[in-house]
Amino acid sequence: MIFLSEIFDELEQARKYGNKIHITDIAIKKVRYIEYKDLTDAQNAIMQRLAKEVLFLSQTYNDSNEVAITCDLALSDPLESYGICLGDEHSVDVCSDTQSNHLIVSAKMCTVVILHNHPSLQTFSLDDIRFFVANRGISILVVVSNQGKIHYLYKDKKYSERETIQLYNECVEGLDRFSMISERYHRALAFLARCSETGLFYS
Repeated sequence: MIFLSEIFDELEQARKYGNKIHITDIAIKKVRYIEYKDLTDAQNAIMQRLAKEVLFLSQTYNDSNEVAITCDLALSDPLESYGICLGDEHSVDVCSDTQSNHLIVSAKMCTVVILHNHPSLQTFSLDDIRFFVANRGISILVVVSNQGKIHYLYKDKKYSERETIQLYNECVEGLDRFSMISERYHRALAFLARCSETGLFYS
């Protein structure tokens, strides 16, 4: 659950860190082990490894721009075959990678996780949220900031797709392609502040 004070903190961070932050070796080492909701210790260790891999790939091959890793935790060896997609400073098209797209569309239930970095240090964007809701096979969406901080969205057992779409539509009402980036981010934070009402877990 996210509180109003955290919303203001995130907005302040958005103003302060709107520009790209380059990834350092220290940031990669700072990626901590997280006990994700309903995951095993082994799966949590995989998630930490993949989060570090996202930053490493971004730092080494993509000028600290966005990179996404798609992995199906239901596979016997999730690390044997996962998808990697390189994006630009502001976005990454996960489904443009053949393996990532295959994992997403072939998932029989919520077993796929996607981890990606945000060069600006902000949490989830409206595009992130829309993508997460639109793809039923994705159980967890993770943002790793370029300084190693992690946020994640998780579809809980009480998750309601209908109610989530309704909340999303409320939060984006009145926005258009001319809307300022700061306003779009404010709306994303408003969604995150209320998403627990629809069975989404945000941390």
